[in-house]
Amino acid sequence: MDQKQEKGYTQYQRKVIKGFYENKDLRLIQKLGELLSDMYLITDEKKKESGWKRIKKMLVDLKVHPNEVEYLIKNKDLKTVSKKLEEIF
Repeated sequence: MDQKQEKGYTQYQRKVIKGFYENKDLRLIQKLGELLSDMYLITDEKKKESGWKRIKKMLVDLKVHPNEVEYLIKNKDLKTVSKKLEEIF
């Protein structure tokens, strides 16, 4: 008996879980796009800083090269990050 059957997952549940993890990158890309859109509207500096931290984490999760992540975050230019998002997608 494998581990998944021991946990009591049905075949349908295993399929849903597998699909969830297979589409992780697509979900991250979508969330990053939504966050970039929101960043254009944010005026509060604390919220902007928090947004940039989230953008950095998402880029790292998408396995963007660390040097490129630092470059994108250092300049805090939404257009540059948007172009990188287009490249990824």
